[in-house]
Amino acid sequence: MTNPVKKRVAIVTGGGRGIGLSIAKSLTNEGVGVVIADAGVSIDGSDPDPMVAQAAASDIGGSTVAFSESITSPSAAQALVDYATESFGRIDIIVNNAAILRDAFIFKGNPTDWDSVISTNLSAAYYLLSAATPLLRANSKNTSDYNCGRIVNITSTAGFYGNFGQAAYSSAKAGLFGLTRAVALDMSRS
Repeated sequence: MTNPVKKRVAIVTGGGRGIGLSIAKSLTNEGVGVVIADAGVSIDGSDPDPMVAQAAASDIGGSTVAFSESITSPSAAQALVDYATESFGRIDIIVNNAAILRDAFIFKGNPTDWDSVISTNLSAAYYLLSAATPLLRANSKNTSDYNCGRIVNITSTAGFYGNFGQAAYSSAKAGLFGLTRAVALDMSRS
């Protein structure tokens, strides 16, 4: 039996540390080319460090490359997709894992913190999917045996139940559930 993901290409956001790094390592071990997209920010989204993605890619080795720009804008997400296709010639798997926290009770929260969390945890996933899904659709149309297009959005129980002091994070994760369902319907034919 052949490995169904070998020679496929994945983008893993937030792939420089933690869960994202584990996902990137697992995919690379299965023969997947991986783009680690990570701006290297701290848990609150501050202090970007491009060396985080570069160090992770270097540590993993194999067919792994780094992209260290924030993808909280449509143009940066498109640049990531362009970089992945320039590096590997295709995209097959998207893992939206990047997230930040700026916790505060609703009556003490800062609207700027809300905007930053929603931008990183929800809007960036939308921007990346908007840029990448045309390629995923094209892959399914260009070959009769294509069975590898995958989208994985990492959510949280906070999106289902909420959490103390996490209005922004919980809302973003709940939004990812809705985004996942809508994209699944939009992409069901491919």
